Amino acid sequence: MAADPTNLTSMLNLIVLGAVQMLRGSGGAVALWDEEVRRLTLRAVYGLDEATLATLHPRLDEAILGSLGRVGGTVTRLPSAPDASAAMPPEQLLALPLNEDRGTLVGVIYVFREPAAEAFKSGDLELLDLFARQAATTIEQARLAAATLAEKDRLESMQSSFVSIVSHELQTPVAIIKGYAGTLARPDTPWSRETVARVARTIEDECDHLHRLLTDLLDLSRIQAGRVAMSIGPVELPDLAEAVAERSRPQAPAHTIIIDFPSEFPIIQGDREKLRMVLANLIDNAIKYSPEGGSIVIGGRAEADHVVVSIEDQGIGIPPEEREHVFERFHRVDTRLSRATQGVGLGLYICKVIVEAHNGRLWVESPASGRGSTFLVRVPR
Repeated sequence: MAADPTNLTSMLNLIVLGAVQMLRGSGGAVALWDEEVRRLTLRAVYGLDEATLATLHPRLDEAILGSLGRVGGTVTRLPSAPDASAAMPPEQLLALPLNEDRGTLVGVIYVFREPAAEAFKSGDLELLDLFARQAATTIEQARLAAATLAEKDRLESMQSSFVSIVSHELQTPVAIIKGYAGTLARPDTPWSRETVARVARTIEDECDHLHRLLTDLLDLSRIQAGRVAMSIGPVELPDLAEAVAERSRPQAPAHTIIIDFPSEFPIIQGDREKLRMVLANLIDNAIKYSPEGGSIVIGGRAEADHVVVSIEDQGIGIPPEEREHVFERFHRVDTRLSRATQGVGLGLYICKVIVEAHNGRLWVESPASGRGSTFLVRVPR
């Protein structure tokens, strides 16, 4: 049976075995560079006993790194027993680095010969170089395989979460609409005009929720298919922000939505409808995550080649470790409020894609938990 390409140690053991046998050595090993501890760590060994292995580090690290590519280099291996009277005699050492394509050291392959054996020659160095390249390729393939497997697991987990979240998000408004519609349809109960109006508003609100969810899912499918079509034209961001705020104010009576742009704010070139979607999502996000109300300020500033639009709220804030993740698909900050708030975690991801399609950048600043957040959109003028 062929060796599992993801089993790095097994593959490196085979490479070391081949290198030692072809070079008529007494032993050999592959050590990988550990960036955290800043030293080489053995991953594959052939022909070296445990007592010898115990003496290899850290002194051998320096010897190996100082002897890379030398023919006939030597290294002294000290005995492991503390009462030993003398060091073992020097062994011949031939070692080569294992480098990534960009030249970064990832490890070392080395072969020992006994002191009395024939000295290493230039041809031996060329032969070991073949094994070094094979080992480097094996390491890279193992890392790619591990990364692919991790990405596969992440996508499967994301897909499972997506199905669960969307199913829940769809079931809730559908159940509410069905329940209220069924109640209104009952022939045995006379409903007052006020009751009918209140129920109708609830049904309308839940239909709006369904529409937003389906719009997000449709936008996501277009993004994943690479169909973010842009219709570029002049956009007056202060006017656009005011129009979006005007539509949001009736749904946020506890909030004061303020537009604060400087006079003569530059007109930019962009897709008005998609930028409207970005502002609408960010304002809706600010409303949802500042449930106690307060001010939401949409402002802007002009730079030499860009403009920056900010949406500042007085809500729950975002922990530092979450600030990069909030723009990922299906990610939601795990708080009591977020768990009680409708949404599937697509709005900010879609905003980020749209802003980047304008060659811009979207990020968030939040001074501390409970002290609000500011989302910033930076796009070219």
